[in-house]
Amino acid sequence: MSLSVIRALRSPAAPTYARAVSTSPYGRTHVWRNRDPKLPKPFVPHFPQLVVLADGSSFVQHTTSPRGTFRSTRDTSNNPLWNALIAREGDEEEGRLVGRMGRFSKKFEGMEISVDDIEGESDSKQ
Repeated sequence: MSLSVIRALRSPAAPTYARAVSTSPYGRTHVWRNRDPKLPKPFVPHFPQLVVLADGSSFVQHTTSPRGTFRSTRDTSNNPLWNALIAREGDEEEGRLVGRMGRFSKKFEGMEISVDDIEGESDSKQ
């Protein structure tokens, strides 16, 4: 037999592929793989929006909301957390109008009772 025939018998029918061996001490986690192409990022539309604040000032911002205008009733100009002066001005008036004491004072607003009247009644009962 000739040498070429022996080589033909020894060689496999399918070609063999050598697996790439990583020489990194960290293993193969950082080795890039050929991946399928990903879908492109979706197109998110942005619309111009006119924002009108409570004091009447306005500005344009670009947002994903399709509404053309946005009217704000509560913003930094009239919020007590952002503007401490407003909080101090309305404390006295707000205390008379809201809460349990405010409801109580509204309910009994017409009745004029003083502390002396109450003490006089308690003295007469004894």
